[in-house]
Amino acid sequence: MSFNKRASLEISIQAIVIVVLAMTILGLGLGFVRGLFKNISSTTEDVTEQVRQKILDDLITSDKKLSFPKTEVILDKGGSTVMSIGVRNKKDSEMSYKLKFVPISNPDGFSFNIDSPKQWFQLQSYSTQNFKIAPADSRIHNIRLSIPSDIPKSGSYLLNFEVWDDADSSKPYDSKDFYVVVRG
Repeated sequence: MSFNKRASLEISIQAIVIVVLAMTILGLGLGFVRGLFKNISSTTEDVTEQVRQKILDDLITSDKKLSFPKTEVILDKGGSTVMSIGVRNKKDSEMSYKLKFVPISNPDGFSFNIDSPKQWFQLQSYSTQNFKIAPADSRIHNIRLSIPSDIPKSGSYLLNFEVWDDADSSKPYDSKDFYVVVRG
């Protein structure tokens, strides 16, 4: 009888040791994963700041009115991404302006209409809001491009990003073409 009690006591001690080791390893693993995610979010913030700085540098050094670093954006149906766009006022007075996205062609090569630009592009009040910028100053806008999940066709959509100066509505202040490639 004493032999069985001793064997069961040893098994109980081994089970407790295994449980303690498993909990310790689990805790260390969770701590490692948490630290890894903190590093990822810190890296993402650093990259975002570097992109903003690159856009500002591009506006100043190349003497451009508009800096739009992407010529192609690849997204899945229902996907989204944030784009940074820089605008520089090269006038001698304060400028009031609007931002617009103008569809040019769809995957079939035909012109198309975006039913509502707000479906694709999310910016503070989109093109209804006037932004102001001081003379010789630059401003960065972050714009979320969201592709509707019910878009009828995958392929390349050609769009034109335009900045319109409220003082001169005859032509855009500056513009840039870019492709949105929809996969799905």
